[in-house]
Amino acid sequence: DSGKFEKYTETIPGTTVTFNMIPIPGGSFEMGSPESEAARRSDEGPVRMVKRKRFYMGEIEVSWREFFAFYSATSTGAKTAAETQPEGNGESADPDAITGPTPPYGAPDQGWGRGLRPAITMSWHAAETYCRWLSKVTGKTYRLPTEAEWEYACRAGKKTPFWFEGDPAKFNRASLKNRIFGIDDSPVRKFAWFRSNSGGKTQPPYTTPANPWGLYNMSGNVKEFCSDLYAPDAYGRGAAENPSGPQSGSEHVVRGGSFASEATDLRSAARDRTYTDQWLSTDPQSPKSIWWYSDSKDVGFRVVREATEE
Repeated sequence: DSGKFEKYTETIPGTTVTFNMIPIPGGSFEMGSPESEAARRSDEGPVRMVKRKRFYMGEIEVSWREFFAFYSATSTGAKTAAETQPEGNGESADPDAITGPTPPYGAPDQGWGRGLRPAITMSWHAAETYCRWLSKVTGKTYRLPTEAEWEYACRAGKKTPFWFEGDPAKFNRASLKNRIFGIDDSPVRKFAWFRSNSGGKTQPPYTTPANPWGLYNMSGNVKEFCSDLYAPDAYGRGAAENPSGPQSGSEHVVRGGSFASEATDLRSAARDRTYTDQWLSTDPQSPKSIWWYSDSKDVGFRVVREATEE
């Protein structure tokens, strides 16, 4: 590190693959949504004041280009028998080696394209393993964002339902008026890829505006894994500093809405979670894959990194 808290470009060692990391300033914000917010769900409250240290966050969602650098280096399907055969003492020849994904069942990109498009269909476990591998090869500590980090970075200082202008009450499908007169979600189409404009698939980054802190696709394109375990009452525990979520649970938080989402699900406070059993329901393998979801096509992730204190 140069000691400067500024945008930087990381190169994955041994490859030509790069990605940008954006500095996110520390501060406090109101996490969650007020009861008056249209389309609000009960797990988005109560609103609580959260304090966050500064950190870095990926400018875009982890791309296929990045994920396949990891896959190529760690995939069990790509290793030779000698590399995977344990030594006579029962220990791996390289105790620090990170075992990566098995070959995917089918086309993980759904035929929509790879390159800089966000990587999808990997499991939360695969995303977390990617972060551990990236940390090992770069010598920096990368990880999934906490839910608080994610919402703080998405809002980028805004207290409104979206980081851009827009009133979810005007395009709430639950609204009787909108069911009768139709939904005008055109204000959102300029800022995010979602059900109305995505064509039902992922889109390349940099094709919609960045939020005020320089992050692309925090709303829409693909939902994003967080490190937190999911709990519907996670916010009912008062003010917090650098929270990391509940200590127990079976599913993880997912944030941000996707190319398949309604406009109201792109709100900064909108919460979702993994649905592991459903997302593996058509996987024909036994046991089912821990690396790839057979029935989840709109979830990806981005990385964060702690800022070095000066």
